[in-house]
Amino acid sequence: MSKLNEKKMLDEMRMLSLDMINEASCGYPGSVLAAAPIFYSLFTNHLVYDTVKSDWMNRDRFVLSDAKLSPLLYTSLYMTTEDYTMDDLKNYRVLHSVTPGIPELNVERRIELTTGKPGEGLGIAVGMAMSGKYLASKYSSKKVDLFDYKVYAMCSDEDFMEGSSYESAMLAGEYNLDNLVVLYNASGISADGALPKDYSEKVANTYASLGWDVFVVKSGEKISEIDKAIESAVRSKLPSMVIVNTTFGKYSNYENSNKIYAKIDSDDLEEIRTKLNLSGRFTMDEANLEAYRKVIRTRNQQAYNDWYHDYETYTSTATEKEVQELNDYINDEDIILNLNKVIDSEKLFLDKPMCDINFQIMNVISAFINKFMGGTAGVANQTKAYLKNGEDYKEDNYTGKNISFGNRENALGLILNGMALCHFRVFGAAYLTSADNMKSAIRSSAIMNLPITYIFTHDSIKTEFLGKSEAPVEQISMLRSIPNLNVYRPCDYKELIGVWQIALKEKKPTAIIVSKLPTESYKFTSVDEVALGGYVISEVKSRLDVMLIASGAEVTLAMKLKKELLKSFIEARIISMPSIDEFMKQPKEYQNQVLPKGYKRMIIELSSDKSLHRLVRNEEDIIGINSYSKSASADELINEYELDIPSIVIRIKNNI
Repeated sequence: MSKLNEKKMLDEMRMLSLDMINEASCGYPGSVLAAAPIFYSLFTNHLVYDTVKSDWMNRDRFVLSDAKLSPLLYTSLYMTTEDYTMDDLKNYRVLHSVTPGIPELNVERRIELTTGKPGEGLGIAVGMAMSGKYLASKYSSKKVDLFDYKVYAMCSDEDFMEGSSYESAMLAGEYNLDNLVVLYNASGISADGALPKDYSEKVANTYASLGWDVFVVKSGEKISEIDKAIESAVRSKLPSMVIVNTTFGKYSNYENSNKIYAKIDSDDLEEIRTKLNLSGRFTMDEANLEAYRKVIRTRNQQAYNDWYHDYETYTSTATEKEVQELNDYINDEDIILNLNKVIDSEKLFLDKPMCDINFQIMNVISAFINKFMGGTAGVANQTKAYLKNGEDYKEDNYTGKNISFGNRENALGLILNGMALCHFRVFGAAYLTSADNMKSAIRSSAIMNLPITYIFTHDSIKTEFLGKSEAPVEQISMLRSIPNLNVYRPCDYKELIGVWQIALKEKKPTAIIVSKLPTESYKFTSVDEVALGGYVISEVKSRLDVMLIASGAEVTLAMKLKKELLKSFIEARIISMPSIDEFMKQPKEYQNQVLPKGYKRMIIELSSDKSLHRLVRNEEDIIGINSYSKSASADELINEYELDIPSIVIRIKNNI
């Protein structure tokens, strides 16, 4: 067995990544040339994982926040494991390949998340670190240490320009997440050119002020310096940042220039190959590669076996319930819980707003599901999304189930993504207008198909004195437009139980919009029929004159309209439509049964959602609101926008 030539390994790593970019005619060579030593140091000497069992729960997590470095990630994985082939690298950015331009969640192939826009990876890493602290506190003792994984996040200059990274960093400092290490590729070059010379210093000062340890590597070409800094970061009792001062476009004719930001010409590419004393595209010294892989195997070979010994020690003395809970985290077991059987509806606050009822249902879920946890964007008192027996998550109590995110909606969404990636079943609550701030994180959860439940309250202009900036007019439309996101507006406690049953069963993100207003319960609403998206809850007696479709609090309005219309001998069928998307997925036969053709349909929803046109023909068939509301009392607003019963009755009469 030949001895490892470390410099040649690093050089080939750089060159292989450049060949990928050149083959795809797309990529970011300047960043790749700069950051290669950081990747080499981390994957070679620090990252703990099992070379066979990729989904080992106690593996260190590597979060690529900077998608520009994806060639280095794929190359590192090719070098360290057998999960990628040289052909996979050649197919970089090719349709249906396992090496897309932006890495996509695939734990089997060691991709921990789908990389999002700058700043997102850091927030997700914070969520992973919070999960790690929870598990370490719960399953660590003098005899065993089941969870002690580290989270490494690879970030660029651009990541720290995004506000979400600051929000996340503040929380990491507040919770003292000493299992988190951020690696900062400080190249000082952006797409538009050079950044201010003191940019990385300002980032360092900011993070130090937030309770982070900051370590600086002066030369990003010295593996030994990078190793030393990472070792110090791992030993730190604080969340840590390792700032590595790198050379953008190292070895290129355009070093420290944005001319090599998003392209590399063929002459420059070959000159770099010559400078590195390499030859041939997509080639590596096989003997040196095997020596390198042996180093990796030797360093990691005992990690899983040692952990499994601790696992057996724990399970040999634990109760059956404790073992089941542990395996739920490890294997991400499906949740088997029939809420309808364990919730005593007679004890629910049926005369209270839906958010109060939701509080009770969530607390029942928490009693049965240990890994159910979450928090709010500083509005727990208003949204009522709080687990009363769950305690608060904090530095001296990492097993608390209530997370206080403060007024940080961006961080909330991203951190939930990180926790869901660690097999927690999490929720996050905010006002409906805050959904805009969480949009990017929600979109990422939908892309990764993460089982996160978003709870949104204050969904109506009838919530008094909100004014234009806080009026939740267009947010429902925005949420419904996100592919793979279940969006529900349940109208009463039965529908809410049904929605939660769906959210727990399906491993995908769900948004539950619950009213802050008092609502009524109806005889023919159903726990089970919520899954159909829409169904009839009140039928006509003799003839069908109009069908009124509504969701959430507007169902109460529709039922009142039904009574009022009867005074004019107009009979209305009332359809509760908690999810338009789910209804549209049903067989046409069922859709026509609920909404038969040839009869007048009208929708009542106090939003500006244009997707409602899927169910009706004309704008006049939608009783909604197409402007931002004013600051006034509920009664004043209802009259201002002609949403009072008499006005709506007149509109219905004029339309049938």
